[in-house]
Amino acid sequence: MKKIALLLLLFVAFQANAQEFHFIPKIGLNFANMTNSGGSMKPGLNIGASGEVMMTNNFAIEPGIFYSMQGTKGKESGVSVKFKNDYLNIPVLFKGYVYEGFNSFAGPQLGFKVSSKLKGSESGTSVSTDALSDCFKTFDFALVIGAGYQSPMGVMFSLNYNIGLTNTIDKDNLAAAIRNVGVPGISASDLDGKNRNGVLQFNVGWRF
Repeated sequence: MKKIALLLLLFVAFQANAQEFHFIPKIGLNFANMTNSGGSMKPGLNIGASGEVMMTNNFAIEPGIFYSMQGTKGKESGVSVKFKNDYLNIPVLFKGYVYEGFNSFAGPQLGFKVSSKLKGSESGTSVSTDALSDCFKTFDFALVIGAGYQSPMGVMFSLNYNIGLTNTIDKDNLAAAIRNVGVPGISASDLDGKNRNGVLQFNVGWRF
């Protein structure tokens, strides 16, 4: 809550010192995956808001806060598995308007894991557990790159990709879970690969 309050204070400070400020609620689709997981893109939602601070006529800084459904999914030998990792993401984007309402943007993003669940199904039988939540790190850092269009009526569209830069797996906790459960054929030596988040996002919003 302190981080959210600080972000809101930053919004107010920016607004007071900038020539122009816009509040932009957004909602959109996620297509998320994790590197070295052997999985495929898992669809989900993201929802939140950002504040666009116009520093010049063509350049803006846009901090925001979003709830983002991420993870990965896969299927092998008739068993379907989904890792559902939800994050509270705080991007700080640097946006340039290149022509009319067309723009491009990039910037860092802090992510804080809110929940983690594993869902599996086989032959119509499904199970869901959060027992492996500790196997995923609580913090994620990513680079956001994308482009968008801002209509004269206020409707905006954007497409971006979030490139995870930190390993999402807590190797020690996962190794301990493997030892406790006794998964055959899997050991801690199999965990050397880096599992980073990758999320393709399409958003729509309204610029006030």
